[in-house]
Amino acid sequence: MIRILVLLVRFAVIIVGYAAAALAASGFLHAILLGRAQTELGQGSGAPGAWFFSVLFVALLASYYAFIPAIAAILFGEFSRRREWLYYAVCGAVIAAAVSALLNGGGMADTGSLADRPILSLLGAGIVAGIVYWAFCGRSAGRWRDRAEFNAPEQSES
Repeated sequence: MIRILVLLVRFAVIIVGYAAAALAASGFLHAILLGRAQTELGQGSGAPGAWFFSVLFVALLASYYAFIPAIAAILFGEFSRRREWLYYAVCGAVIAAAVSALLNGGGMADTGSLADRPILSLLGAGIVAGIVYWAFCGRSAGRWRDRAEFNAPEQSES
């Protein structure tokens, strides 16, 4: 019974970490892309409610598109007990590059200047998401396999 409880708690922590990573990536994209656009237009911060719903909506889209590659990276990290922040940051960047390449093809780097390339913002968002995921649950990846009570044989009730 304790094995199931340990796995359920770990699964819940992974879900919370994935949600926090998606929100962090969305917040990063909003700060970089929309903040720059509003500064160039000379506008203020806008309505805070609109930013709130926009961040939530972009986080929902980011978590939807990155789900399958993120699950692969999470499972590999859990079973190989990867606890380094660099692993999760690189995985976030690779996932962001893969998702943007699948959605936009090769047209992501066709703009003129280096600062106007959206792939750089997406890579940054992936790195931020990976580090936030590491902060929530990557630091303890695979510890559920180390627990003595998890590895001990179940005692039967007789």
